[in-house]
Amino acid sequence: MIPLRDEIFIRENGEQVAFSEYGDTRGEPVMFCHGWPSSRLMAQFTHDAARELGVRIISPDRPGIADSSFVTGRKLLDWAPLVSELANFLKLEKFRVLGISGGAPYAYTLAWAMPERVRVVAVVSGAPNIAELSDHSGLLALYRWLMFADQRFPAPLCRLGFRLARPLLSLRPPRRSRSWLLKLLQPCDADSLRD
Repeated sequence: MIPLRDEIFIRENGEQVAFSEYGDTRGEPVMFCHGWPSSRLMAQFTHDAARELGVRIISPDRPGIADSSFVTGRKLLDWAPLVSELANFLKLEKFRVLGISGGAPYAYTLAWAMPERVRVVAVVSGAPNIAELSDHSGLLALYRWLMFADQRFPAPLCRLGFRLARPLLSLRPPRRSRSWLLKLLQPCDADSLRD
């Protein structure tokens, strides 16, 4: 799916923010907070439904993801000024917010920091801000490895790893690998998915 709009916005401080748009270009604006590990392109799956419902999906990459500038020492609350600048650039006074999985903390942050602009927040399969968890033992092995890599390797090397892994991660796993994938999950999650 090719986005309706895919461009780079330059913030007042010179940082670049990549964003894409899907759905109805004249529809009700919704800021899409993508999951982790993912990017603005995650929103492509909303395109058809958003178009039918008259919704304009605006999906920015977070700092350090894909074509957005890497920012050292950033905090969760730094997300609100970034989105506020993007909304100003797009001439949006108010908007809705949709957070998916790891995008949930970012969606909640927008609602908390910009109550005058955020009309409503919807969260699907919300995940906690795992960067701030003190105990990672309950996370999937993949997430534990990603957290380890993020803390131990230089950012350019991590970004290269993501770019190289992207084609593999976008493949649909064969049905026969389902039992192997279930073994990676916590027992309570695997039990709920076995049916």
